[in-house]
Amino acid sequence: FRSILSRAYEAPFPDPSFKMGPRAMPTHVPIFPDQSLEAQKKAWEYFSQFEKPFLCVFAGNDRITNGGEKPFLKKVPGTKNQPHVLNIGGGHFFQWTHPKELSEVLINFVKIT
Repeated sequence: FRSILSRAYEAPFPDPSFKMGPRAMPTHVPIFPDQSLEAQKKAWEYFSQFEKPFLCVFAGNDRITNGGEKPFLKKVPGTKNQPHVLNIGGGHFFQWTHPKELSEVLINFVKIT
């Protein structure tokens, strides 16, 4: 007989096929130097001189991306005096949960620039 605790761990998985995603997750943790580091450096060099209007839109309640706007606001000249939205809500996938709000923000940004 399985314990209550082991049944609780199995509860989210109706059958073993549902465990494929969680089993793959450890392979996404970087353990080697990032091969894209040079490309990222070049991108930051480019954006550090980018003076066209640049808008940051973040959920504001996402533990993964909270604060993600800070390097852009600090390094990208085009972010100055723009109507950034840092609390649109909806979590990590706000483009799916708040598509109307995001669309309005982007449409308004295009209109003013």
